[in-house]
Amino acid sequence: MKLADKLADASNLPLSPRTRFLAKALPVFVYSFFFPALLFVIPKFVLDPWLQLPLFLTPAARAVLGGILITLGLIILLWSIRAQRVIGQGTPMPLMATQNLVVQKPYSYCRNPLYFGLINLFFGISILLGSISSLVMVFAFSVIILLFTRFVEEKELEKRFGEDYLAYRRTTPFIIPIPSLLRKKIQEKNNEFHL
Repeated sequence: MKLADKLADASNLPLSPRTRFLAKALPVFVYSFFFPALLFVIPKFVLDPWLQLPLFLTPAARAVLGGILITLGLIILLWSIRAQRVIGQGTPMPLMATQNLVVQKPYSYCRNPLYFGLINLFFGISILLGSISSLVMVFAFSVIILLFTRFVEEKELEKRFGEDYLAYRRTTPFIIPIPSLLRKKIQEKNNEFHL
């Protein structure tokens, strides 16, 4: 059985209290302890000294640039999670997947605002730390998560939501947010070009 089939079947079953707890606790552990250790603590305090990598940028530049990315990332990340919970009636976790296709803001700007926010947050932390190896690790993490999203998650969403998802996918960018008005102008220009 494919992963998409398992997730679709699992999302329709009522969850036991233990499973519901795990579905909520696992992301807290992964995003609060595992990823920070892997992407920030090990690179900053083990890899950078071992490889003798210097800090980059000035402390003020790191604070400003890192602070902007962290703030932007947190806002988009929390907004995306709230939209999944309120509109989608679920969470980003497969055990409690959304029951409705979410195409409203911030999902009207791009199909993956949650990952856009998370990637901005992680790059912001790496910049704030001034760790070159952390930047490399975050870049690698970003590539992996985006490939997984493109080739696994999108197939699962296509299977769960059918033509509604395909129509949404055709009109909404993958990861880089584009405001609706700008996207409409781009589509109009493309339509003129193809006529």
